[in-house]
Amino acid sequence: MKKLILLLTAFIGLSATAQKLGTVNSQEVLLTLPEVKIMQGKLQAKNDELTKQLEGMYKTYEEKVGDYQKNEKTMSASIKDLKAQEIKDLEGRIQKFQQSAQQEIQELERTLTAPLLEKTKKAIQDVSKELGYSHVFDIVTGALLVWPDTNDITKQVKIKLGIDPNAKPIAAPNNQSNEGMPVKR
Repeated sequence: MKKLILLLTAFIGLSATAQKLGTVNSQEVLLTLPEVKIMQGKLQAKNDELTKQLEGMYKTYEEKVGDYQKNEKTMSASIKDLKAQEIKDLEGRIQKFQQSAQQEIQELERTLTAPLLEKTKKAIQDVSKELGYSHVFDIVTGALLVWPDTNDITKQVKIKLGIDPNAKPIAAPNNQSNEGMPVKR
């Protein structure tokens, strides 16, 4: 019995040492890249440009509202309706501009961030190979960033469920994002 326990302990010890686990703070690495300052500068410049345009629209809006309120009593009904419609249309344009500007900033951020994420992902993969890590976890997200292909049992699970192991997903899972930066080895 003692020999069996000793043998199992040795086997478990060998199995544990065969797979070297590591952790990384990918967010810290990403945010310390020198390119982040350049990216932030570009985002701030675009934000300032759009804010200036929005302020101009607000100024025009305030002028139209002020003019309407000032001259409302002397306006004919048709002119009042026309001016009120102009103000309403301008409100709609301001709202659309705000939405469009927000989307533009988000798209610019995605565009500027993508190469930085890729650079960080590659560095994590390279370092894990150099240091012999079989698995690397991100301490910020808890995501597994590096793993050997031999640990992927997806096909076997599909077979167990009677699914073609090469079948492609119908829809992508909602939890997939670039932030986890998965890297298969």
